[in-house]
Amino acid sequence: MAVLPAKATQTFTGTGNVNGGGAADGAGIGSVVVNNDANNITFTINSTQAQASYIFYSIELQIIGQAGSGDTSLLNPWGEHVGISTGENALINTWGTGATPGTFSGGVWTMGAGGSYAAGGTGSTFATMTVSLSSLGLAVGNSFYLDVVSSYASPGGQSAYGALDNTSWPAETDGSYQPWLGSNYYDSATDAGGTTFGTAASEYTVVGVPEPAACALLGLGSLLMIVRRRMLSNR
Repeated sequence: MAVLPAKATQTFTGTGNVNGGGAADGAGIGSVVVNNDANNITFTINSTQAQASYIFYSIELQIIGQAGSGDTSLLNPWGEHVGISTGENALINTWGTGATPGTFSGGVWTMGAGGSYAAGGTGSTFATMTVSLSSLGLAVGNSFYLDVVSSYASPGGQSAYGALDNTSWPAETDGSYQPWLGSNYYDSATDAGGTTFGTAASEYTVVGVPEPAACALLGLGSLLMIVRRRMLSNR
């Protein structure tokens, strides 16, 4: 009997590098684990140290084969300017215990209904966000490149980022590490230290997952085949 997977799972390794004291506050990203079932997609962000507070995360998706925004001033609730200049189709932004998905279409960003958010905050070493596939404009067979950015709000004074595609902490375009100023931004596509984004190492494919009813029918069919073979062998 063939056993079909319940979900697809892929781990993306982060560098853990952030600017200044951010690593001690839990902003460094050690890894990101992505998986999907028939209806939802989940991102678990593992920090390199325990978090001192809720970290702002932006999960940036560039859905392959679809037009992106090319905009680096996105709808981040804390105003940080982060994005993918070569095209960003979808994102998840966090705010405290909330995780809000958004999609780009027709030249505008639309933020959808919030998903679930688990852990995160003081003492946590991970945060898990789950949203529906449809809220990100995803369907089975879609592939996307991803980057994950951690940051802090102004006027907290921290502007650290931990990005998956970076060999060191990423400076903004003016090298200031202050994305809330509005005059600079972090661009996942052009980060000078980037080694991962836009390659197979940053690519995830939404895998089809059988519905429970389909699994039950498959199991029943396999059982009937086994019974039939035993009956024939006993004749």
